[in-house]
Formats: sequence, structure tokens, C-alpha cells
Amino acid sequence: MTAEEQSLLNNVLTRVRQLMLQDKRLQQRCATLEQQVEQRQERIVRLEQQLKEAGEQYATLKIAKTMELTEADQRAAHRRLNSLVRQVDECIALLQAK
Repeated sequence: MTAEEQSLLNNVLTRVRQLMLQDKRLQQRCATLEQQVEQRQERIVRLEQQLKEAGEQYATLKIAKTMELTEADQRAAHRRLNSLVRQVDECIALLQAK
């Protein structure tokens, strides 16, 4: 083998080693990226579940809020009830007076 052929062979072997090292680095990078994708998919699933639970809680609170009387409504109902009680008391007093 001539010096020129030996030089070409050395260049090819060097390039093959470089490509093998690059392939190994790329495989490691690919494995790392696949792991990150899996972790993010798991996180997405958890966040979607939290969102679903928050939506359910919101719906429950919304229903509870519509069922809850406002303070003004409570005061108005209390005044109306007091008025009715006074009217009943007046009727009883009239009946007892007869």
C-alpha cells in the first residue's frame, strides 16, 4: 500500500469513527428528547385532569351560588315574615277581643 492509499484509508477510518461518535451522541440526544416528551405528556394528562376537576368545582359553585339567597333577599324575606307575624298577632288580638 502506498503512502497516498494509507493516507486515504486513515482519512476514511477517521471519518467513520467521527460518524460513529456522532451517531452515539444523536442516539443519546434522541433518548433524552423521548424521555422529555413522555414527561411532558404525563404533565399534560395531569393538567387536563386538574382542569376537569376545576371545571367541575366551578359548576358546583355556580349552582350553589344561584341557590344562595343574597343578603338583600334575606332581609326582604325577614321583613315580609315579620309583617305576616304582626298581621297574625293583630288577628288573634281581634278574635280575643270579641
